[in-house]
Amino acid sequence: MVFKTIYETGHANITARELSVSAPKISRCLSSLRLAFDDELFYRRQQKLKATPLAENLYRPVCDFIQSVYQLELQASSSRDCRTDGSLQIAIGYGLLSALSKVFGQKEMTDKLGKVRLYKWQNDSADLIHSGELDLGISIEIPDNQELQLTTVGECREIGMVCRKDHPIWQHSSNITLEEIARYPYVYMTIKNFNEKIEPLELYCQQENLPPLEMDSVEDIEEWHAHLLTMNSIGLVPATELCQTDRVSELKCCLLSTSEVEKLKRTLALPCYQLIERSDDYRRYSTEQRQLITDVVTRLLSFRVLPEERQFGT
Repeated sequence: MVFKTIYETGHANITARELSVSAPKISRCLSSLRLAFDDELFYRRQQKLKATPLAENLYRPVCDFIQSVYQLELQASSSRDCRTDGSLQIAIGYGLLSALSKVFGQKEMTDKLGKVRLYKWQNDSADLIHSGELDLGISIEIPDNQELQLTTVGECREIGMVCRKDHPIWQHSSNITLEEIARYPYVYMTIKNFNEKIEPLELYCQQENLPPLEMDSVEDIEEWHAHLLTMNSIGLVPATELCQTDRVSELKCCLLSTSEVEKLKRTLALPCYQLIERSDDYRRYSTEQRQLITDVVTRLLSFRVLPEERQFGT
C-alpha cells in the first residue's frame, strides 16, 4: 500500500495521511522496500517522488497483489463475523470487567447496544484492536501502537476496602482511615501503568512517616482473594471491582470516605481509563453505540454507592 500510494501521489506525507499512519513509519517502510528490491524505487524530482524504471514495472503487479489481499480480507472478515455472530468484541482492563458484564448483560442495554462479548485486557489486546480482531478496548494501560486512537473516559473516583468479615479492623469506627489500614498486613494487585513501581498506600505511609507497610503483591483477582482469606490481610481496589468480591461470602467490603480517597490521590494519580480504538473508517460500531459505552463507563466510575446499590439508567 505504501508503494502504490507513493507511486500515485508522489508524496510521502500524503501517503501517511491517506493510510492513517505516521510519516516516520512511511519512511521506514520505504527504506525496507528499497532494501528488499535493491533499488531506489523513488527519487526526488521537482518536489515530488518519481518512480524508477523498476518501480514502473512493479506498479501493476503490486496493484494486482493488493486486490488479491483485499479479497482474502473480505473472506476472513466474513468468516470472523459469522463466528462472532456480529457481536462487539471489547477488551476490558483491570477493575471494570465484572461491573461492565453486569450492565451489558441487561436486556435494555442489549436492545440498544446489541450483543457484546467482553475479554480481559491482555498484552496483545492493542495489536488485536489494530488488526480488527477486537473492536475496541477500555483500559488504564497505554498501548505503544501510535496508530490507535485514545479517548479518556474517566478516572477511578471511589476506592473500596476489602478483608475478612472477622478482621479486627471492623471494630473501629465506620469511617476507616488509611492510618488504621496501614497497621495490618496489606495486599495489592500489580497493575501496569499504575502501581508497578510503588503502591499508593505505600507512598502515603512514606510521606506521612508512618511505619513501613507489611505488604505483598499478587497478579490476579483470585490470588488476591486467597491472600485476603488466608493471610488476614486488607486490600484496596476500585469500587467497580467490589461486585466480584461480593461473591466471596467470607469477605466484607466498604467504600473509603471521600477524604481518605483524596489522601491517596495526593500521593499518586488513581487509574484513568482510556477508550482505545481504530480510526473512524475502520470501526464496525456506530457513534451512538460508542457514546452509550462511554456513558456506562463514566457512570460506573463516578457513583458513590456500593455496586449492589447501583441502578443503571438507560
